[in-house]
Amino acid sequence: MAGGPFVNLLIAFVIFGGILPPTATQLSATRAWCCLMSLAVWCRSPRMGASASPDDQVAPAKAAGLEKGDRLLTVDGRKITSWTMLTDHIRDNANDKITLTYERDGQVHTTTTNTTVAARPDLNDPSKTVQVGFLGVSPTIGPPVTGGPIYTLGVMGDLATQSAQALLKLPVSVYRVGLAIVGVEKRDPNGPVSIVGGGRIAGETTSAEGFPVKEKALSLLMLIAGFNFFIGILNLVPLPPLDGGRIAGALYEAVRRGLARLFGRPDPGYWDEAKIMPLVYGIAATLMIMGVVLIVGDLVVPISTT
Repeated sequence: MAGGPFVNLLIAFVIFGGILPPTATQLSATRAWCCLMSLAVWCRSPRMGASASPDDQVAPAKAAGLEKGDRLLTVDGRKITSWTMLTDHIRDNANDKITLTYERDGQVHTTTTNTTVAARPDLNDPSKTVQVGFLGVSPTIGPPVTGGPIYTLGVMGDLATQSAQALLKLPVSVYRVGLAIVGVEKRDPNGPVSIVGGGRIAGETTSAEGFPVKEKALSLLMLIAGFNFFIGILNLVPLPPLDGGRIAGALYEAVRRGLARLFGRPDPGYWDEAKIMPLVYGIAATLMIMGVVLIVGDLVVPISTT
């Protein structure tokens, strides 16, 4: 009964253990590949109608002295926790001043520049473009230096905590996706996605320009690991009809029969799971509804990585 979720967790462990670098400190259940991302500089001018003058055709990051392979640490005094956090800050900065702290060859440096304004895909509707701040950096994946099985288990433990927190917020997050579908609010780019959204992210990853095939492959592996890990954790939740509910039922039955033997009472027999069938139907219906909402959300207001 527990074979399914443990296979999911095993797949995640093998992938994380094979390519997870020991410098990674956090993961996201729905953005599991972000932990491997450092930053590389686009050494070219802004594209798609950027407001750059003829004598200012170098990306702001390049003009500020950043080079490919530099690792950004802070932006305007704020610690960079994810690629999404950084891009949101850059996009909102328009053509204002921006201060960056970065690491190069073990040395920490600080530089200041001004972002320009460029036409970039709308995060809520990738078919449209909007004028947003542009710096000229892109994510790149570090080398596959692993931290060993103990380190991987530790990171997966941290990820399990984050996944549990995400599960507690899942009903509210799905509700907000429903609001985004009907146009009441914008889709949260860090919110949950269905397998349809995961497929879209995988497609955008493989079709992204400017990234080597190796980096794309590692990104896809991290995406696979993240989904397998989250599905495994979800399936271990002790609620029927999930596998975790069946495990909880078996443990309850074992404890009940063990106590009967300990106190010399008659064997109570097998626990009748039919007694909780209304609960099973209710939870199954809830999961199906949430799944449908996420799938519709990924079709109507998809999350884009571009």
